[in-house]
Amino acid sequence: MTIKEACDLLKEELLDNGYEYGFYLKGVTYKPDFAKGFDNEFFERLLNEYRVQDPKDTRQAKIGTCNDVVVLMKSILDEYSVPSKIWLLHDRKNGKFHTVLTFCLEDKVIYLELTPQSGKPWYGKELVFDSEQSFMDGYIKDGCEVIDVTDSVIIGETPDFVLSRMD
Repeated sequence: MTIKEACDLLKEELLDNGYEYGFYLKGVTYKPDFAKGFDNEFFERLLNEYRVQDPKDTRQAKIGTCNDVVVLMKSILDEYSVPSKIWLLHDRKNGKFHTVLTFCLEDKVIYLELTPQSGKPWYGKELVFDSEQSFMDGYIKDGCEVIDVTDSVIIGETPDFVLSRMD
């Protein structure tokens, strides 16, 4: 499989396919309501009730957090034996967290941002790095902590890989 083929496969599922930010739990869909600003009720529910979704649920409900999207992306790539890792980016300065996925093909490391409602200028565009270290260095120089959480992301469990780092 080539980088282009892998990116096309992931984009086919997640880009412009109606995915929304939120989560699906026990048959109920939860989405933030920003009509009055920050949705405290949704955020509280995210901290206390949210569980990492099964990729099948994410695909069916077309809703997920960054955690759920990377788990879905990883499951798609796993079907083609494409090695991938899940990373937690912790922007300490702004107190923000974001979960991303990288995968390796053609001796390169690729990061493709497909999280619903992403306002990043590189949304839907693959970023190609020469190595995992160069991927990490790009975020470290911007003040982010970059943590491999691949083995800590457990479907059906709370996202302790994030929650344990929150102040």
